[in-house]
Amino acid sequence: MKRSRLFFGSIFALMAILPAMIPAPAAAAGPIGLPDAIAADVASGALDRDDALLYGFRYVFAKDRLPAAYKSAPGRPLKCVTPMIAEFLRREADLSPKLALEIRSYIEREPAPDATASTFISPGGKFRFTYLTTGTNAVPSTDTDPANGVPDFVDRCASYLDYSWDLEVDQYGFEAPPIGSGYYEISFESMDSYGYTTVVNGSQTRIVLHNNFQDFPANDDPEGNDRGAAKVTCAHEFKHATQIVGSGWSEGGWVEVDATWMEDIAYDQVNDYYNYLGSGSPISAPTASLDSGSTGTGSYDDCVWQHWMSETWGVDFIREYWSRRIGHTTEAVLDSYDYVLQNHGSSIADGYAVFAAWNHATGGRAVPGVGYGEAADYPQGPATYSAASYPAEFTGSTAHLAANLVVCSGLSGEVGSFSVAFDGQDDAVMSVAAVITRLDGTGVIETIPLDADNDAEALLSVPLEEIATVGLAVTNSAKSGLDALWTVTVDEAPYVPQPVLTLDVESMTQTLAPDGTAGQELTIGNAGEAGSVLDYRILPMEPMPAGKGYAPASVSGSTISAVDARYLPGGETTLTLKLINDSPDDEWLTDATLAVPAGVSITAASDFTGGTYGSLVWNGETGDGVTATWHGDTGDPNYYGVIVMGQQALGALTISVPAGTSGPLTLSYTITGDQYGASPHSVGGTFTLQPRDPEIELTAPAADEYLAVGQAAQLTWTASQLATVDLDLSRDGGATWESIAAGEPNDGSYDWTVTAPASGTCRIRVSSTDDSVSDIGPGSFAVYAPVPWLTAAPAEGQVAEGGSQAVAVDFDAAGLATGDYPATLLVLPDGMAARSVGVVLTVADTGTDVPGRPDFALRGAAPNPFNPLTVISYSLDAAGPMRLDVLDARGRLVRILESGVREAGTHDVRWDGRDGSGRRVASGVYLVRLRSGGNDATGKMTLAR
Repeated sequence: MKRSRLFFGSIFALMAILPAMIPAPAAAAGPIGLPDAIAADVASGALDRDDALLYGFRYVFAKDRLPAAYKSAPGRPLKCVTPMIAEFLRREADLSPKLALEIRSYIEREPAPDATASTFISPGGKFRFTYLTTGTNAVPSTDTDPANGVPDFVDRCASYLDYSWDLEVDQYGFEAPPIGSGYYEISFESMDSYGYTTVVNGSQTRIVLHNNFQDFPANDDPEGNDRGAAKVTCAHEFKHATQIVGSGWSEGGWVEVDATWMEDIAYDQVNDYYNYLGSGSPISAPTASLDSGSTGTGSYDDCVWQHWMSETWGVDFIREYWSRRIGHTTEAVLDSYDYVLQNHGSSIADGYAVFAAWNHATGGRAVPGVGYGEAADYPQGPATYSAASYPAEFTGSTAHLAANLVVCSGLSGEVGSFSVAFDGQDDAVMSVAAVITRLDGTGVIETIPLDADNDAEALLSVPLEEIATVGLAVTNSAKSGLDALWTVTVDEAPYVPQPVLTLDVESMTQTLAPDGTAGQELTIGNAGEAGSVLDYRILPMEPMPAGKGYAPASVSGSTISAVDARYLPGGETTLTLKLINDSPDDEWLTDATLAVPAGVSITAASDFTGGTYGSLVWNGETGDGVTATWHGDTGDPNYYGVIVMGQQALGALTISVPAGTSGPLTLSYTITGDQYGASPHSVGGTFTLQPRDPEIELTAPAADEYLAVGQAAQLTWTASQLATVDLDLSRDGGATWESIAAGEPNDGSYDWTVTAPASGTCRIRVSSTDDSVSDIGPGSFAVYAPVPWLTAAPAEGQVAEGGSQAVAVDFDAAGLATGDYPATLLVLPDGMAARSVGVVLTVADTGTDVPGRPDFALRGAAPNPFNPLTVISYSLDAAGPMRLDVLDARGRLVRILESGVREAGTHDVRWDGRDGSGRRVASGVYLVRLRSGGNDATGKMTLAR
């Protein structure tokens, strides 16, 4: 049921205009359910804290004693007086005796003190009701259902409270309130509030309910508004009675969040709390902090905070929260919530964006199965920004524990993706979540991972052609502090047909007489999707040294690095680790280890997630100088790994560094594959952590660049608080370093002439001259040695789908002595893995051109992983019958791709991911097997739909 906000509220709403018990920034008074004149006078300073407290009680119990300006203002019944009673009890000693005496006269008086009062014991035997049937505080006298001498109204309230005790104490395990002489006392009063719970002695309390609940705001109870109001008030006030037992109402206004939440848990059909969600709640006012207002706490309109928790993790989550409050009454309430969230694998920092996304997906934006169970009946909150054409960019600032909402509609429906580029304030605690509504009415909430600088470039998982709208919740998840600044750019990224590179040969040989010349031809083809365009360039180079280049070497080039490679001396640092499988021949990863120096302790870690076939699971070892270990495999008899070629996985490692530590800390790692392909099957390396201040960031060269020996290259960086820097080069992925320049002025750039020897795993490091802080580039680049006797033309170009480009490969032996000269033609297709053609020039006195004999080889599939098609290359050493099969991971035949007599040489065959009957096969691992002339070769490929 949707309805606009009715301007009434709890007495805690009045507290929202009082000066803070917990220091907080000044905030404008929100909708408080009290006369505007009172709110205005508090905001202007004309009404002080003590008078506001007194006038709050008078508003409920003695309106005739309010000043004339407030008495004549319109108002509605307040939700609950209990938090104001708690405020009074905490501050009573600081109030004037006269003011304190008047307030006590309201909360200590017996509504039915005379002999005409009647009593009734609830059927459950826990509650004693004292009531009047005449006078100001009289309850409705009707006695028909049942006709037992007790007013039906009292009978019903007794059943409501019996049910509340059974649900809250017996079923959910909240603290049972003490019952004094044998019964928990309940009475009724005519007042401008639903009810209140007041203290008798210590944690012993009694509850006072409104005496009829007539003419109260509407709710959805099928039995009527007055019965619905009575039900939720009984559940609400009894929750207050359980709260004080364990924590003494030390939570301030958060007790109203909890008690209002309990109303819906106990009496789901009533929905009285809907009246408060339309104004001031995280749904209707997402840009306001969860603890906004002068009190610095939550309120009744924030009850969805606990609804999010209980609907995600169950009601036991809230019981765990109250168990935490017992014995931790001085702990900040948000820290208590955070403690329980972390026990459930989340946190306020991580979960607030999801909470904000739930608040976005309400009312007209509700999506079945996404967020709150009653989301469609909640109000629809306002969007901070809206986009209907793309690209669109928005800049904003978000208060702590608040959200800005960006609603994106009017999407084109083209095949492609929806892109989000986010740039958040570096030192803030930020998070972003997307509510994706599909055209078919379904939807999903997707969090967007941010890096250490609160930046992200992401494509949403739902294809653009399926999306109706996207709602982005940009949150500042910090529990306190200043607003966080951010910029977000949203855009449509139409799908670009993917090319597939093919080469007609995998190797070339040429024999020349001294000073002779000759030419051969390399054909580059595009076997990709219709409309695709292959951009390529060719680099003739000397072969890379073993283990440092592009020849098959199972897991060569795979690395582990820290996204933010800095540590905090004297404390704990949680590192975000990035593991990359850079195998050039389709080996998958099964194991990783990471060792920390002595004196540094590992205190926690997470699994490496992101692999197609599962996670690398942490072994749980902690301690000083230990080695963390991760393992993962599919359990398949072939012992395949879980992180496939070209993938990256993210994990976390928390380390504790002793106080006084300075300078770099070096962590060493090993990465092991599944033993498929050529060796090595394990590689090692290191990365370095630096103290957090000052900061350096290397900006060039970028990962995957190719720099020729003798080429002029520019190294660039940004650095704060440094006059000079040192520049170093590693040719082995960071294991060892050589100096490029020392004591270089910190002007942000250095012109470097690239030096030999060649390596495919080069890194640049820029550091302070005392090595106290440094930064290493985000990935390896290559240094290669050009080959003067080998050229390829055109050296770059484009090939349309189904087309080919003939590349003239020229050999020139001028000035070369006799002998063999190896080289590599490295073909670099834009956005795809490099392919290489091995070249050998033989210079011989005979000058005879002797062509090389082709090999029998299964050269692999490209791309791999693929969707929907790949090209499998193979070569035969002699003409004859052959067969090429696709098998599933268990070795069962899926399809015969090619069978018959073929000539010697290299051949390419396309597979479109279909079986022998033309049906699309499922995602997964497939084997390709080549048989010819008694030879047999098997390779592995992955279909990732």
